Amino acid sequence: MGPGLCLLTALLLLALASLPEASQYCGRLEYWNPDNKCCSSCLQRFGPPPCPELPGLGSQPLSRLLDELEVLEELIVLLDPEPGPGGGMAHGTTRHLAARYGLPAAWSTFAYSLRPSRSPLRALIEMVVAREPSASLGQLGTHLAQLGRADALRVLSKLGSGVCWA
Repeated sequence: MGPGLCLLTALLLLALASLPEASQYCGRLEYWNPDNKCCSSCLQRFGPPPCPELPGLGSQPLSRLLDELEVLEELIVLLDPEPGPGGGMAHGTTRHLAARYGLPAAWSTFAYSLRPSRSPLRALIEMVVAREPSASLGQLGTHLAQLGRADALRVLSKLGSGVCWA
C-alpha cells in the first residue's frame, strides 16, 4: 500500500467522520441543509420546517416582487447561479423553482438560454403572474422553504415585516 493510497484512505475516513447529524430518513448522498437541519427526504416526508412568522407578505401578490428591484436582484444572484465546472447545476435554483410551479423542463432550458440579457428568475415570476394572477409571495416562500433555500427566504423577508410560508 503506497503513500498515495494511505492518504486517500485517511481523507475518506475523515470525510465520513465529519458527516453532519441527520435523521433516520436522511441518505448519505442527499443534500443536507444546515440551515433547516434536514435533507430532501425529510422535506418530502414532513414538509418544510417551521419558519418564523413573518406577517404581512403571505397573501401579497407575487407581482410585487417585480417592483422591488433590490430584493429581486438579490434573489437573482442567489437563484440564477452560473453553471459550475463541467456544467453542473446547484441545488435549489430557478430551474427547480420552475418545476415547483409546474413549468416543463423545456421552459427552464429556454429561460436559461436567454442569459445574460434576461434573468430566468424574473422570467419565471412574470410567467407565474401571467398564468396565475392570484399567486402570492407566501407561495413563493413555501417553494423556497421546500427547496431548503433559507438564504433566499431571508432576502424575501426584506419586503415587509414578514410572512408565514406554510
